[in-house]
Amino acid sequence: MNKKAGLLEIFNIYFIIGIQLLGGGYVIVPLLKKYVVEDKKWLTEEELVDYFAMSQCIPGIIAGNIAICSGYKVRGMSGALMSILGIITPSFLCILILAHIMSNIVGFQIVQNAFWGIRISVIILIFITVKDLWKKSVNSFFTYLLFIIVLLAFFILPVSPAIIIIISAISAIIYTTVKGKKNV
Repeated sequence: MNKKAGLLEIFNIYFIIGIQLLGGGYVIVPLLKKYVVEDKKWLTEEELVDYFAMSQCIPGIIAGNIAICSGYKVRGMSGALMSILGIITPSFLCILILAHIMSNIVGFQIVQNAFWGIRISVIILIFITVKDLWKKSVNSFFTYLLFIIVLLAFFILPVSPAIIIIISAISAIIYTTVKGKKNV
C-alpha cells in the first residue's frame, strides 16, 4: 500500500479521470496509465492490465470496477471508496445537469457535430487501449494461440462470453501450472 497517497488526493485524481471518461470502460485504461501509473506511480502497467482484466470478469461497470481495484491497491478499503466516488461524481453531476437541458438542445446541428467528434475520440481511446493490452497480454506462442481460439469462439460458438472468459482463464492457469512444473 502506498501510504503517501492521501484520501483527498485519491479522490481528486479519480475525479479528474472521471471528468475525462467519455465512452465505455475501455477508455479508462489510457487515463489510468497516465495519472496512476506514470504520474503518481501508484500502480505498475502490469497491475493495471491485471485490474482491467479482472474488472471485465466481474459484474458491474468496467470503469467503476477498475477504480475500486486500483484504489484498493493504493489505500485499502478507504482508497477503493474514494476512487469510486471520484470516478462517479463527475458523471453523476453531468447527468443531473444534462437531463435538465438535453431535451431542449439535442436537435441543434452543433450538438450533433459535437457528438460526432466525441465518438471519433472514443474510438481512438479504445484503439490505444487495445494496442497497449496487446503488447502486455499477447506476448508468447501460447497467448497468441489462446487469443485466436478465444476470438474464433466468440464469433462461432453460441455461448455466453462469460463462459468463454472462464474457460480461457482456466486454460491459462493450467498452462502456467504445467509450464512451471516443467521448469522445476
